[in-house]
Amino acid sequence: MADQDQASKDAAMKQRIIKHMNADHQESLVYYLRHYAKLSSKQARSPTLTDISLESMSIKTVEGTTHTLPFKPPMKSFAEARTRTVDMDREAREGLDISNIKITEFYPPKTFVHRLVVGLCALAFTVFLTRDKLMEGSWIYENLLPWFPGGPKTFHWLAKVIALPTLALHLLECVLLDRTRLQKYGVARGSTLWWKYMAMCFLEGFGNFQRIDAAVRRKKKEAEKEKH
Repeated sequence: MADQDQASKDAAMKQRIIKHMNADHQESLVYYLRHYAKLSSKQARSPTLTDISLESMSIKTVEGTTHTLPFKPPMKSFAEARTRTVDMDREAREGLDISNIKITEFYPPKTFVHRLVVGLCALAFTVFLTRDKLMEGSWIYENLLPWFPGGPKTFHWLAKVIALPTLALHLLECVLLDRTRLQKYGVARGSTLWWKYMAMCFLEGFGNFQRIDAAVRRKKKEAEKEKH
């Protein structure tokens, strides 16, 4: 009788754990799959905890593949589940270099310097895209470009020379922003927030790194204050 009661309690607790993890900790399930099962972010998206025992947990991916992750060592009872899953989440974050601080909003350029850089970059990209309209005979060519150091020919030569390196540099900055900031602070690839940062980084570049780092420092200070 006692064994039946314990089995009934274990079954009920097991279902509560599964429901709780799927409802409130799907992000942790993603990290488990990425760290312990070595799946990519795309492969690990939208997972579902389907089963849990004292020895392991089973997580199903959106493609329908089930991965079984062992508890090392096995749990003695389901009462250990919370501690174990929290420890696994922390270990997975550390292994994936993902912070517990989250970036949940877009930080646009607000300082004079950042806005100036955005303006200059926008002007540069406009010139790259419309250079064929700034040829001899156009109003800009005849009235403005003579004021450029070296004149219109130097302007066109310079625009042609720096166009591809500038494009490559900004694309590289987008890759670095994604890998060193956005992924680290929980901005999902392909999300609206991710695209906002990608677009602004492609246009502006380094200022995005500075604003995200400043936001992280603020969040860390706020977290420290809450501890005291």
